[in-house]
Amino acid sequence: MLRSACFPASRVYTVEVSGWDHSEEFFVERCELEWSEESSKQVVLSRVLGGNTLLLVRLLQEGEADRSHPVVYEAELVGQTESGLRQFRLNAVVPS
Repeated sequence: MLRSACFPASRVYTVEVSGWDHSEEFFVERCELEWSEESSKQVVLSRVLGGNTLLLVRLLQEGEADRSHPVVYEAELVGQTESGLRQFRLNAVVPS
């Protein structure tokens, strides 16, 4: 059996996040997405978002000719950084 220490606890990806903020203004922001087993997927944004905000998240890959397709997530506020940025957990949106 493999030990869990062999695998990284979290990975960081550069992404482009877009959506509408609490003022209903459309924004596009580049940031890092942290993906871990403990906290799931999280991003830190400068925008203030309303409750149950839907975000489009697109992976930015260096050197890729094809652009990845955005994935829809619901943003859940989980905290604020010391510098005043807001930390959000990204929850999967299931199409109905």
